[in-house]
Amino acid sequence: MAECIKRGKIFNDPVHGHIEIPPLCMKIVDTPEFQRLRFLKQMGPVYYVYPGASHNRFEHSLGVCHLAGAMISQLQKQDPNLGITPVEVLCVQIAGLCHDLGHGPFSHLFDNVFIPLVAPQSNFTHEEASIKMFQHLIKENNLMADFEYYNLKQEDIDFIKELIAGPSNEDNIRREKKYLYEIVANKRNSVDVDKFDYFARDCYMLGFKNNFDHNRFLQFFRVIKDENGDHRICIRDKEAENLYEMFHTRKNLHCRACKHVVTQAVECMIVDALVIADDCETFTFPGKDNTPRRLRECIDDMVAYKKLDDTIFQRIMWSTEPELQGARDLIDRIQKRQLYKCVGLAPRPEHLDKEREKKVPQEIADLDDQLNPDILTLSRVHYDYCMKDEDPVRYYRFYEKPKHHDTEDGPIKKCLKLCEDQGPQMLPAHFQVDMIRIFCKAKDKKTIQAAESAFKQWCDDNEVTPETIRGGFRFEEATNG
Repeated sequence: MAECIKRGKIFNDPVHGHIEIPPLCMKIVDTPEFQRLRFLKQMGPVYYVYPGASHNRFEHSLGVCHLAGAMISQLQKQDPNLGITPVEVLCVQIAGLCHDLGHGPFSHLFDNVFIPLVAPQSNFTHEEASIKMFQHLIKENNLMADFEYYNLKQEDIDFIKELIAGPSNEDNIRREKKYLYEIVANKRNSVDVDKFDYFARDCYMLGFKNNFDHNRFLQFFRVIKDENGDHRICIRDKEAENLYEMFHTRKNLHCRACKHVVTQAVECMIVDALVIADDCETFTFPGKDNTPRRLRECIDDMVAYKKLDDTIFQRIMWSTEPELQGARDLIDRIQKRQLYKCVGLAPRPEHLDKEREKKVPQEIADLDDQLNPDILTLSRVHYDYCMKDEDPVRYYRFYEKPKHHDTEDGPIKKCLKLCEDQGPQMLPAHFQVDMIRIFCKAKDKKTIQAAESAFKQWCDDNEVTPETIRGGFRFEEATNG
């Protein structure tokens, strides 16, 4: 570490107040690859439903960097015996800063919907893209000397990559410091500072109430050896309710915003526009050696990929290629609020695997001669508590308050788990919602009504009950008694 420690830059963040970003992190921030995050909406198409959802991946990444630093610094202060080094503190902060470098246009719409549609054989994830972009960023901006100035070697850069996407080889991880992998992207139980920031930031910008207090959480965690001999992050037993509030906040954001019916209608239309753009041979982005790359090809070329952001919307809109007329028409419809119409919502049948799911629009269209499968599209409505239909808090570990003869900051040896019959008395009956929503692209009422009738018939044939459009609840007439 350099003898003269330079002070970082101070940002006034609307969520966390005044936060300090370390000098090496600022070197990363001041690169075109990181600045690209200013043009990626944090919540993608949700902005078309909630006008406040205008925040970007840029400020979220600064917030995660801040929280990652606060968490590991707290661990370092609590227990010097953990042997956390200044280099490891910096690695965790950089991982928090760079964890979202690999997001594409409209955030999760790109990697979760568009890429699987146009490149079904691809294993693309935004986490892996973040690692590639991180490597590219260091090389393109000649930052290796800056990393070495702060005593970060190649093995530390590899460690940062593992903190972002998880270790590639369990045998090579810093086993005695396995808990460090739980700070930025926690694969063990999904409790990490990435969620702490986006829950607080999304709720703040959308005007939602956030009942999870991440600042309180950061005061009550410790590193304890668990039943398997691994050191892991544990929280005070009295914070179990707060932990449930965290997962409930996630469910609330998905239910009311990310999977809102209008959000999904806009999402379907943007995806259709991107598919048309991907098929256009002249709609390309210059990649390595100035090679033109189509949209699907950009994921394998970081020179081209860093040119993708939400401004692709405007690029399509202002294009003149005849092949993009269909995409321009869709964008025009979005701007005029002439959206795809939701004709039905129903629980996803258990027998409906991914391959069968693709055939559902055709199956519905076959039930009415006037329907064309091309005017129907299926959107998945899935949200959970991070562990599918399981209670995620069961995967977490707790500790009790030290006895009177121990000190609050003294060693805590017992690692506890929630008893099978315990938990808040008002837990949900299920920890996930898994439904399908069918949209009709046509504008005329006759076709829309035909699609609604055909969808109800499809539900009857597949023994599922259609839900009301709003909220997924069924209602019946109130009677006396």
